[in-house]
Amino acid sequence: MITTVNLNPCIDRSISLSDFQYGKLNRVRGSRYDASGKAINVGIVAKKLGKVVECLGFNYSEDGHLLTSALDKLQIKYEFIYIEGRLRTNTKILDIHTNIFTELNENGGRVSPKDVFALRELIKRHSCKSNIVMIGGSVPEGVENSVYREILEDLQNLNIKTILDAEKDLLLEGIKAKPYLIKPNLYELEVTFGKKCATKKDIIDLALKIIDSGVAVVCVSMGEAGALICNSNEAFYAPGLNLHIRGFQGAGDAMVGGICVAMEDNCNLEDMLRYGMAASAASLILEGTQLCEKAGFYEFMDQIKIMPIGVR
Repeated sequence: MITTVNLNPCIDRSISLSDFQYGKLNRVRGSRYDASGKAINVGIVAKKLGKVVECLGFNYSEDGHLLTSALDKLQIKYEFIYIEGRLRTNTKILDIHTNIFTELNENGGRVSPKDVFALRELIKRHSCKSNIVMIGGSVPEGVENSVYREILEDLQNLNIKTILDAEKDLLLEGIKAKPYLIKPNLYELEVTFGKKCATKKDIIDLALKIIDSGVAVVCVSMGEAGALICNSNEAFYAPGLNLHIRGFQGAGDAMVGGICVAMEDNCNLEDMLRYGMAASAASLILEGTQLCEKAGFYEFMDQIKIMPIGVR
C-alpha cells in the first residue's frame, strides 16, 4: 500500500485565458475547481494506476467535504485530523497564447502543536501497513520547518521506503532524516541549496552530495527540459516530450505518483524515471489539476526516451 501525507490541502482554481494583460480586463476562456494538495495528487495518480492508496493529513471543518468527496469518488481511503477554518484556494492562471503559467497560492489555516502531535500519531499508526510513505508540499501556519524531519524520524524503524517532495527549509530539515527518495524540481533544488545548476552534470554533482548525506535516490524535474534521476551508482535523463499542454499544475506531483507505482512494481532506477515521466505527460495534457488516466499513462510510456549518464 502507498500512504501519502498532506499537511496543507487546497482547492485549485484553474483559469485559462489568451494574451494576459497585466492591470487590464481579461476575458476568461475556461475555469475549473479541483480538490488538491501535493501528496493528495500523488495518491490520486497512484490510485488511478491501480495501486491501493490511503491519504492522511489535515483537513478543515467548514468545507473539508470538498476534499473527501473527491477522494470518495476515486474510492481512496483517508483519515484526517480536522482543524477549524476553510480549505485554502490556490489560483492557477494559464495564458494559452504564451504558455505562461502563473500561480497565486494562499497560506493554510493555523495549526496547533497539539494538532501536529495528533497527526504524527496517526501517521505512525497507519504507516506500519504501508510499503511506501510519501510526504510533501507546503505546511500551514503554526507548523515548524522541522515537521517533515520529525515525521520521517518516527518512521525510521519501519520496513518502508519514504519519499519527500518539499523545498527550502522543509527539504533541508527533512533530508536529515534520510528519506529514500526526494523529488525537487530544478528551481526548488537551486533555491534550497543556493547553487545554480546550468548543466545536467551540475545537477548530478549536487544530487550526489545529497546522496552522500544518506538519501538513496534523487529525482529532479526540469519542466520542458525533462527530468533526471540518480543514485550513488547510476543516473538517467529523460528529455521532455512535445505536448499540447492544457494544465501545468499537478504535473510534478504526477511524476512522484508514477515513481511510487514503479517502486511498488519493484522497478529499477531507469523505469522509475520512465513511469514518472509518463504520469507527468499524461497529466499535462489535461485541463486544470486533473491527473493522469491509465490510458494516457500507458500511451506515453512507449514515448519516453531514457539516456544513461555517468555519475562519478
